[in-house]
Amino acid sequence: MGKLDHIEKSAQKLIALCQKEKPTKTDKQKMLTLHTDILAGIENLTECELCGAITEVIVKMTLAEVTANLCKECGLKSLETGKIQKSTTRKRTRTVKKPTTPKPKEKPQESESPVALHTRVEEQTGIKKTDVKRLQKIIEDIATPMNLAHTLTYVKREVENAKLKVDEKALEKAVEILVAA
Repeated sequence: MGKLDHIEKSAQKLIALCQKEKPTKTDKQKMLTLHTDILAGIENLTECELCGAITEVIVKMTLAEVTANLCKECGLKSLETGKIQKSTTRKRTRTVKKPTTPKPKEKPQESESPVALHTRVEEQTGIKKTDVKRLQKIIEDIATPMNLAHTLTYVKREVENAKLKVDEKALEKAVEILVAA
């Protein structure tokens, strides 16, 4: 069985497991194993240096002092012509670096521990730590990054739904701090 065939069979098994009505914990383990097999198979594929095709069989060929890893078709063409014609479509030009002004050195911010962050938000806003933790969870659960205004609107709605009693100005300040952290 070739590498591509192995990848295809593993992918089909993975699809079959995903389509089960009620997957179990053992199914999840099988999925992870199949995922690992697929990635290992993909990493073992190689690319032809002439046409860029990904294939299982690559031949290292040297003709007229030019060496290249070639697929079957490119290898036959090279043998027929007597030389390896590497593609020249991707010529790189050197870029001259312009002198830049040094940027002011910023101290690398050490990430604040969650406990310290919650304490800081509590001190600055007056919101209880348990509510601060809930706010942080709401912000972390946002699927895609939003700008501050949209995040604030979203968090306000979630706070209303959760029936948390939080002052609006304190909420705005807490969201700013938690988003920045």
